[in-house]
Amino acid sequence: MHFKPSQALLSISVFCILSSVTMTHASPRFGGPDSVENTIEDNKKVQQKSWLEVLKENHHFTFGLDYNVIGVYATDPNQDNSSAFLGTETSSASGVARFYGSWEIIGRQSGNAGGLSWKLEYRDAYTETAPKWHGLYGGINMAGMNGAAYNDQGGRLTLLHWKQKFNSGKTTVIAGWVDVTDYVDAYALASPWSGFTNLAFSTGAGSMALPDDGILSLAVGHLFTDNFYLIASASDGAGYSDDPLSGFDSLFNKHELFTTLELGFTASADRIYTDNVHVTAWHLDATTQEDGTSYRHGTKDSKGLNFSASYFATPQIMPFIRGGFSKGDASLTKASVSAGLGYFGLGSAKNNLGVAVNWSQANNKHVDFGGLFKDENQYIMELYYNIALGKYFNITPDIQYIKNPSLNFTEDSTWLLGLRLNAKI
Repeated sequence: MHFKPSQALLSISVFCILSSVTMTHASPRFGGPDSVENTIEDNKKVQQKSWLEVLKENHHFTFGLDYNVIGVYATDPNQDNSSAFLGTETSSASGVARFYGSWEIIGRQSGNAGGLSWKLEYRDAYTETAPKWHGLYGGINMAGMNGAAYNDQGGRLTLLHWKQKFNSGKTTVIAGWVDVTDYVDAYALASPWSGFTNLAFSTGAGSMALPDDGILSLAVGHLFTDNFYLIASASDGAGYSDDPLSGFDSLFNKHELFTTLELGFTASADRIYTDNVHVTAWHLDATTQEDGTSYRHGTKDSKGLNFSASYFATPQIMPFIRGGFSKGDASLTKASVSAGLGYFGLGSAKNNLGVAVNWSQANNKHVDFGGLFKDENQYIMELYYNIALGKYFNITPDIQYIKNPSLNFTEDSTWLLGLRLNAKI
């Protein structure tokens, strides 16, 4: 399978640089599988010359709508209800509505296009504990999260930014409210909507201390040669996606930043997030709440290094190995290594399967759980199968095995059974 810039198999990060119809060379697509532009491209791929495609061709304006649902069930949750931190819930469920789009406004013919991208969401939990917190607090009690995007935050601005290309598309600058997971440590199976749900197999491999989505950011990506690229960013580490205007105060007055620097190698510009090897250095300042009197993510500066390697060994099978190491009190794990593969087109051209295993070591300096972990070593296995049902629906059964969940003091392991549903236009 060969990926083309106008035909992505998965949603790609906000740093994806799509080929201009007037260009003859491939533009680099910096980032991972959940950008506005490529979520739209993936949605459109199942239709032939839809009105959305006509809208893009004639007006360079695209948008998409979808609704995502997840439900999970733990076979052996924590049984001790005496803890002030940890619950004993067996199941959790949540839904997320998303409205996203982009409008290419300037530089359409030059290869240096500029335009707006946005994503608005409403996240709602159907159960007392949202899936995001079910993994950590609710009943599984592992050092990590499952379905981190499925929370009960309500309305939020996930991104609203200007993206500008330079150097015939080889350089991209993004400024505004940005979801940093769109371009930090990205790879093809990181999307919680279509890929793995456990954070161990997503951005940061569970060892990176990530800020909220939808925070004020400045990011730059540049392709030096046909193979080597660099991505650098600085973001408001204390920002809130459900209160975007407060970001001006926290960014310019608190100066509590999340910064990243990534150096990567790709087989070609149009396969930058599939056939890819990269190393990402990150740093998160000690962050405070809006009142300035208590911590937000950590009481101390945290930093770390992540690595990732993935490639298509065959036209359909993409093995990967990823991991990271961290210092400080903000991340839940101080070391994590994951390995697995994605199988694209299994059973049908639009279906894909993912399977992976992870070892992690709980961070005994964590701001909330330092000294509380029963054992630092934790093991996770996840298997999912994303099935397309016609043009507008996907269903994804998911199964996980969690051995020695680090915060579960009554059970040595649990199976986690999950089901995701996606409806889109």
